[in-house]
Amino acid sequence: MIQAHTPKQKFFVDTMLGKLARWLRILGYDTAYERDIADGAIVDRVVNEHRWLLTRDRYLVKRKAVRGRFTLIRSDFVTDQLRQIRTELGIGLAVDEETVCRCVACNHILENIPPAQARPRVPPFVAKQQTHFTGCPHCDHLYWAGTHWSHLQQQLKLLSQAATNPIPDQ
Repeated sequence: MIQAHTPKQKFFVDTMLGKLARWLRILGYDTAYERDIADGAIVDRVVNEHRWLLTRDRYLVKRKAVRGRFTLIRSDFVTDQLRQIRTELGIGLAVDEETVCRCVACNHILENIPPAQARPRVPPFVAKQQTHFTGCPHCDHLYWAGTHWSHLQQQLKLLSQAATNPIPDQ
């Protein structure tokens, strides 16, 4: 059964799934991720923050507190992971004007940065070519739609189209 999840859905991604956490943040999902955290602390955050757990840890999902609050990720590959949660949870795999962008480094919501404020902080070529910048108010990371942006959009389009194809069991 597919469960509908909106960008309001909040996730906790365990330490084995760092690339997945970054992709979910790009897609606008509130995605908590920590590299060094005990299983008990993960369970506490999932419960207390009303998050959906994404994990590859078969022992972690045996805990009563996370019953009905997790997806056990089958693949080591982020493309298959995204396909799995797209299929099983019904999350969107698109980034558009409506998407609330999040910092891939720290998960905070990005804010628009005036070009005049951003230009001194970017390479000269970027300063000449780009007119739209966003930045993280927490970690001060700066973002713009560089050449990688069209590649990312193409990857998401292919993943979205392939979401109905079966994912091989590991």
